[in-house]
Amino acid sequence: MASNGRFRFYVYSAYVERRTVPAVRVIAATKTRGADPVVCRMWLSDNRTFTLKARVKPIRENWNLKYSATYVLCLLRDTGVKPHETVGASISIAAAVSPNRAPTNLLTVLDTEPKSGIEETLHVCVKPFHFSYSRDEWLMEWFELNRLLGASHFYMYNESLSAPVACLLEHYRKQGLVTLLPWKLPIVSKIEIRTEGQFAAFNDCLYRSMSSAGWLLVIDVDEVILPRRERTLVALLTALRAAYNPPSKAPSAFLFRNAFFYLRWEDDVEAPAPLVTSRKTRRWAAPHALKNRSKYALRPHDAVELGNHFLWELAPGASSVGVPSERALLHHYRIACEYGGMQCLTVPSTVDRTAHRWAEELMQRVSAEKEILSRTCPA
Repeated sequence: MASNGRFRFYVYSAYVERRTVPAVRVIAATKTRGADPVVCRMWLSDNRTFTLKARVKPIRENWNLKYSATYVLCLLRDTGVKPHETVGASISIAAAVSPNRAPTNLLTVLDTEPKSGIEETLHVCVKPFHFSYSRDEWLMEWFELNRLLGASHFYMYNESLSAPVACLLEHYRKQGLVTLLPWKLPIVSKIEIRTEGQFAAFNDCLYRSMSSAGWLLVIDVDEVILPRRERTLVALLTALRAAYNPPSKAPSAFLFRNAFFYLRWEDDVEAPAPLVTSRKTRRWAAPHALKNRSKYALRPHDAVELGNHFLWELAPGASSVGVPSERALLHHYRIACEYGGMQCLTVPSTVDRTAHRWAEELMQRVSAEKEILSRTCPA
């Protein structure tokens, strides 16, 4: 927490910013309008110390609530410090009225420069788990299907989990598949700030993945994006970009239209496996329009600010486009109608068995993981 201000000001992580302005970009949460002025204090590894001007910028998707996920740009202008020199530095956000007080927060600046050989890697961002998330069996199916689709790492944020889900995530963490980060934001969710401060998490994930992910997929744990032709999302994304000539015109982000697969609709009598994605094949006949509940995949290094259903800002020269639903669709396996009641079950619907393409291999993987977990996680 930044010290001695009038309003709450929480900081979470810090990253090198080379693209928009030479700076250290801090992921934070504070008052949406009229936030306390702050400065950045930075300690480099060579013992140089700087007090930097700070630009506080609310992340745009804040629903006009009192508090918002926020960027703090610690500006390197006029310091003589190059962005790459800040890697590994310690940085603190302090109230401008008392910049020399002992720091109440200290972050290590992480690098964002993409490593070589990562172009075809696919990582996944998920918003914070909350309300003691407990759907462990479904979560295993979700993990294994996304792995079949090419995902190799998952960034997750833990506000609260059930014991079985915590054990499952620890199982995947030990395999190097999951980065599970603590997420306890002392701002009242949905009253003072949008759901669990999720936009701070999304954007932390963006910058955290930037050095190691060629592609980043932003979805919820009740959603999967399934290609209609290709077997993996990486193959789909590669094919979509290859359609552009010259390659420099290829988009850096692709948005996928959403279709609800309500779990209260009947099971598919042709389900090839006892899996949610095999049994639940009835969906909305007409998917949502782009940017309305859509989700997306992006080149992390080409993005500046993420939202829930679309990207708010891309790096200079980068672009995003929608993907035709004939090529891929966001399958949204929703338990309840989005506005309560049962009226949603009467919307025009159709049967879509695309997920059956992966059913046999998915069932094998889920069964194998369950066998392992039966020995390591209590029932």
